[in-house]
Amino acid sequence: MIAGPGLLFMTYSSFGLFPRLFRVLAACSAVCLAVYLAPAVLLAQVVRLPAVAPSESSPPGRLVSHPDSSAQILQAPGETGVAPATPPPDEPSLPPGVRNGVFQKALFDATWLAPGRNKGMGSTDLQLQAIFALPCPTRDSPLVITPGFAVHYLEGPKNVDLPPRLHEGYAQFRWLSQVSPKLGLDLAVTPGVFSDFDQQSSEAFRLTGHGATAWTWTETAKIVLGAAYLDRPDVGVLPIGGLIWTPSEDVKFDLVFPHPKISRRVYWGGEYGDDVQDWAYVAGEFAGDAWAIRRNDGSDDVVVLSDYRFILGLERNVIGGLNSRVEIGYVFSRRIRYSDGTPDFRPTDTVMLRGGVTY
Repeated sequence: MIAGPGLLFMTYSSFGLFPRLFRVLAACSAVCLAVYLAPAVLLAQVVRLPAVAPSESSPPGRLVSHPDSSAQILQAPGETGVAPATPPPDEPSLPPGVRNGVFQKALFDATWLAPGRNKGMGSTDLQLQAIFALPCPTRDSPLVITPGFAVHYLEGPKNVDLPPRLHEGYAQFRWLSQVSPKLGLDLAVTPGVFSDFDQQSSEAFRLTGHGATAWTWTETAKIVLGAAYLDRPDVGVLPIGGLIWTPSEDVKFDLVFPHPKISRRVYWGGEYGDDVQDWAYVAGEFAGDAWAIRRNDGSDDVVVLSDYRFILGLERNVIGGLNSRVEIGYVFSRRIRYSDGTPDFRPTDTVMLRGGVTY
């Protein structure tokens, strides 16, 4: 469903998200100036890489930031955003980073949140994903299948009834299509099991999904609008909306809630191959999820962990090779909620370190 600006604003307000979103975007905008201007010092001593591929050569999946808090932004099956290598004469030309065949990507992410003291809560999160793409009905309208598994090792807080580990296993089925020269469509459904593996009730199974459209406003700007169904006790439906603006080949403003991101291409000293690019970025994130758990008294319950994150990161994209990224972030507005009416608990703010590799 497509919501108008007024409905989008009311939806944010009803969830209490708009004030926090404003804080995240305001912080992103402030730090963006430093990210945008700092590389100017380096430009005098670098060898510039070729321009990125023009937008018209990209697959139609360049639509919307992924609304799932545990997944990295996936712009298209296998897409890296760097310039494509020249294919051999006997092979067809492919969009940037897209592989021939069904297999597209394998991803591994590790996230650490510092535990702090007293009211603090730390965690170590490990996630593994694989990405496959099938023509549906053609290569330009792919069905992207992403099975994944994650485990969260919790540390603290004291005197709060939480299991030591939370698990999730899921498979996302996502369809990307360019229905007209200006209108793109992104639809997904994700069945999954979210549990501590002690509770065996049906509450462990959740069916989530999202639908979004991207309207090409100008050659450098797209307007994104949609919604994500989270099937969580705290947030049932989350709006997706914002602007993707690419004023130059070296700068991208992906101001789409719930994962706004501002990226600046950087040029380090030395010379790399045509298929390597480095980017610095600032990002905001609405993170969290819900899990079915077994309480200490033996009762079954559902716990929701949620927070907001401000992130600084560096990433290297390599066509046909190993992509990598490293991030540091500030985590705030943290909350632990139970569905049985147990009072909420608010852990103290903390810092985050995250790294990931993609092949």
